[in-house]
Amino acid sequence: MSMSTAMTLGLHLFTAHVGGDAAAEHLQPVNPGIYFRAESGATVGAYRNSYGRASAYAGMTWQTSDGRFALTVGGVTGYPAAKVLPVVSPSVRLPLGDDGYALRVAYLPKAPCVGTAHGLHIALERRF
Repeated sequence: MSMSTAMTLGLHLFTAHVGGDAAAEHLQPVNPGIYFRAESGATVGAYRNSYGRASAYAGMTWQTSDGRFALTVGGVTGYPAAKVLPVVSPSVRLPLGDDGYALRVAYLPKAPCVGTAHGLHIALERRF
């Protein structure tokens, strides 16, 4: 994997929670937010998390040379279990045309010893 080859601006949209007892935890599926990924791979963002709290994150993203597959590693705030939790999220980019827009589908694994559900997250992004 290599670092990003272009700057990306994205909008966080929805998360489908899978496994565990997601319904009992009252996890919210709509997670509006925004993120920016620099050409270097540095990634920052903020969103309303599944618990209805504000979250912010920072990390690094590595992508395949065609930008289709990526792995983001970093830390995130806003969850009840800890002030900062680790993030390790693989994703796939699904282009919507030739103008740089795409859907990003990310897998959000359950953090160790925290929560019970995994997530499948959808974002809309554009490369510049």
